[in-house]
Amino acid sequence: MRRREPEDHGPVRYGPPFPADGLPVLSELAARLAAAEHHGAAQSAGGDPALLEAACGYWTRRSLPCTPHHATLAPGASPLLLALTAALAGDHGDLLAPRPRAPWWAPVTRLLGRRLFPVPTPADSGGIPDPYALLETVRRVRAEGGDPRLLVLSVADDPTATVPLPELLHETVEAAAAEGLHVISDETWRDTLHDPHDTVLVSPAGILPDHVTVVADLAGSLLPAGWPAAVARFPDTKAGEDAHARVLDVLTALGARLAAPVAAAARYALDEPEPVTARREATTALHAR
Repeated sequence: MRRREPEDHGPVRYGPPFPADGLPVLSELAARLAAAEHHGAAQSAGGDPALLEAACGYWTRRSLPCTPHHATLAPGASPLLLALTAALAGDHGDLLAPRPRAPWWAPVTRLLGRRLFPVPTPADSGGIPDPYALLETVRRVRAEGGDPRLLVLSVADDPTATVPLPELLHETVEAAAAEGLHVISDETWRDTLHDPHDTVLVSPAGILPDHVTVVADLAGSLLPAGWPAAVARFPDTKAGEDAHARVLDVLTALGARLAAPVAAAARYALDEPEPVTARREATTALHAR
């Protein structure tokens, strides 16, 4: 059989820009940002206690219970994925991801010098790899001397705009766990489904909570695209606590802290007051049309 090669699409600086929604900034968010513009103190790496409480409220409302020492924030999804990859994949671990997939995942992998192996998705469920193709790819990569450690997937998929069937997601997550892979679930767009009643959205963290770290980019779903902020929720295990600590080390070394004005806006957005949820619903309806 043909050797499966990792993907390489050129220098990281040519990665795709994050798309904006083309709408004015929500006035309530702008007010929070402006009110904090004279606050010059740096945020703690990972977020201050009030911000972490808001992040945990966000996950708990989605049936993913959370405590502040199992959550962290970063100034954007790319720095957060970089820190997670560095913390969870070991010194030389490889990554697997569905094809097609969100365009911002691969540049982070290339920057760290890791290999990213694509796995085909089922015909009607983008965002997650086919479970049998996943097993085949893992075994082939290992046979060729590779060391697969992480599977990145998305249950509300960018770019296919599909949601996998719960039973198919179960098979994929269980296959990943059986092969010793940790799952990073990108759930940025879970609240922006055009037809939320079409299927049931299930988080992999609700299936095998000890094997899944969940991430969401707030820029795009809750904040304007130019206000970088992203949040992660770690498993409530000793391994999850260790991963959380290593991620904080990476973020600290990078100086990857949220700017105080963006942190103030993010805290407000994570609490999901009516103006924020109404704007998200209106934006989703607009793009659906």
